[in-house]
Amino acid sequence: MEQEFGDKLRVTFREFPLVPAHRHALIAASAAEAAGAQGKFWEMHKMIFDHQKDWKDSFDSRPTFEGYAKEIGLDVERYKRDLESDAIAQRIFLDGKRGYSLGVKGTPTLFLNDREVPFETLIQADKLRVVIQKEIESARK
Repeated sequence: MEQEFGDKLRVTFREFPLVPAHRHALIAASAAEAAGAQGKFWEMHKMIFDHQKDWKDSFDSRPTFEGYAKEIGLDVERYKRDLESDAIAQRIFLDGKRGYSLGVKGTPTLFLNDREVPFETLIQADKLRVVIQKEIESARK
């Protein structure tokens, strides 16, 4: 949809790891953010999301995520440093704090022009496309 709507749509992603319910959520968020420090947030995010079955039941998902870092071409030593950095931890903390202040209770949650999009719309691309189009048309008026 970003390609379809072009500069009429701006996507901002915020971390909201659901801990302790999902024991690997925080390290997954950290891995994506550490990859983002090298310009590969979305590549890591996709690897983590697409391969959940490979790590969700593991004791420690870090080695798996490190493998993803190698696979997407990251400087792995820098990735490992960034993964443990205060900057990454602070970013995730502040994202979570903002989410709570907006009433976010779960993921995924989507806001469009500061209004939460109902979950049933969010998960159906055709419905979401219509909502976005209506917002664009409304902004023109």
